Amino acid sequence: MSSLSGILLVDKPGGVSSFAVVDHVRRSLVRAFPELASRGGRPRGGPRPPRFKCGHAGTLDPLATGLLVLLIGKGSRLSPFLMGLDKTYAATLRFGAATDTLDRDGQITDTAPVPDSPAEVVHLLPEFSGRIQQVPPLISALKRDGKPLYKRVRQGEDVAEPEAREVTIARLEVTGVHWGIPAEIQVDGDAPGILGAEGVVHQMDLLVECSSGTYIRSLARDLAVRAGSVGHLHQLRRTQVGPFDIRDATAGVMDLDGVELARDLLPLDRALAHLPGLTLTDPEADLVQNGGQPTAEWLDRLDGELVEAGKAGRLFRILASDGALLAVGHLDPEKGTPSLAAVIPRDQLE
Repeated sequence: MSSLSGILLVDKPGGVSSFAVVDHVRRSLVRAFPELASRGGRPRGGPRPPRFKCGHAGTLDPLATGLLVLLIGKGSRLSPFLMGLDKTYAATLRFGAATDTLDRDGQITDTAPVPDSPAEVVHLLPEFSGRIQQVPPLISALKRDGKPLYKRVRQGEDVAEPEAREVTIARLEVTGVHWGIPAEIQVDGDAPGILGAEGVVHQMDLLVECSSGTYIRSLARDLAVRAGSVGHLHQLRRTQVGPFDIRDATAGVMDLDGVELARDLLPLDRALAHLPGLTLTDPEADLVQNGGQPTAEWLDRLDGELVEAGKAGRLFRILASDGALLAVGHLDPEKGTPSLAAVIPRDQLE
């Protein structure tokens, strides 16, 4: 079990940080399989053995629920190729009150009358579709001079608003409207939150398909302001990350032990299923495992088109004859020659 690696799709519960989920999974796996932590011991005078790694391919706020992609063991090597995937969310926006965090967990900073009808909001949605400029929240993990903005804010620093940046919202649709509903009427799946004037709520459910780096909290703020009001994000659930779907995720993860979690691990080749594959012969696989570079002629055997992965460039999977993931290939945009972007060590394949 020393080479336990893979991906784990988690249905993150609300009220729990992404870090807490990652920490629980890592500790649970090491507790169930102690050899993961020992890694053969520390040689006298030598470096400390590497810590068993468990990371993620994009966080969720504590308020949010839904799909969190965890990278286990040597799967952490694939993080750079998964961070830029598109996301899909089910979001609930509540109008009439703004908060310092832009969601229901924050303190109210402003109130305003809500639009007379939801139609006044709906007709604005095209303005927030496609490529748009968006200012990220102050309370976010974005870093300034190496320090997250949320830490600076909470330590009382006078923090300037982040600069606007371009994001893409490919799909923005209304899936439900609850306008002027008395607070005592519970909407299916709803959570307690900030009430509007006279104890009623005005909220709208949206389906959002967007690029990585899009803040749904900022979308809630901006849409409400554009409608002549203020608002905040009431609920958020992530349902897709690239090729991964919430329907395949493990629920109740915080109550599962390491043995149960290990059973739900998916092989590493599933992590990059959205990339075309290049299957090698055994001699070619040996060459790659020993640091040799792929040749341009090999690309004729790709089983699909190269995928543009943001800063990572144009990527493809390099597979052994049995389908196991050997490496990630990258095509130089200027020279047009392939090279290795990452190699999965041989012990991963045993």
